[in-house]
Amino acid sequence: MTTPFDALDRAASYAVVTAYAEQAVLRPRTSEQYVERGPDADRNGAIVWGVFSARPTSFDLHGQARGSELDGTTRVNAARSEFWIAREQADALPFRPAKGDLLSLPGRPGSPTYAISAIQPSNMGDMGFLLVREDRPE
Repeated sequence: MTTPFDALDRAASYAVVTAYAEQAVLRPRTSEQYVERGPDADRNGAIVWGVFSARPTSFDLHGQARGSELDGTTRVNAARSEFWIAREQADALPFRPAKGDLLSLPGRPGSPTYAISAIQPSNMGDMGFLLVREDRPE
């Protein structure tokens, strides 16, 4: 049974996807210890529509301090990349995305390629992928 909140969430997701979504290619890969990831023959790739975001972030690295050594902290600046897909898109996927799968953005200059480092499903059925930039496209 759908609730009014479900209908509101569906309408809001549709508005976000219509305004900001872009096409991406999701390619599953196998993951084995000490072996480079390769294509997964048991899962076919899929074209998905979602919202990509990359925003600057920074965090502190704290080390061990002995006496007067290491008085401060080291600050690391990075870009946090994420890809969000709405519930309807997540439900339509032919497979469940996994850590290590490849996500390519063909509509962006250079067609950047990212590996999924974490999957964050929500209780509303949508999914967020935390991404790590791949050093070479596959």
